[in-house]
Amino acid sequence: MKLRKTRIVERTFSNKKTYIIQQKHDLFFWWWVDAWINSYDAGCTDYFDTLEEAKENLHLFNGTKAIDRVVHEGK
Repeated sequence: MKLRKTRIVERTFSNKKTYIIQQKHDLFFWWWVDAWINSYDAGCTDYFDTLEEAKENLHLFNGTKAIDRVVHEGK
């Protein structure tokens, strides 16, 4: 599986800084867009108050596969 190109940008409004995860647009691949634009879940959170928090959540947008592990199975 190919990882998706992502980046984190710092966006400043007046005195408030936020960190936004961006991806290459699905159709117009030369554009960088906020990650929610490519998401089927319009309510996804792609902005964070700290850079560290954004880095911790980057894996949600770059195509990293989740690892499922069965922890209990009923009879």
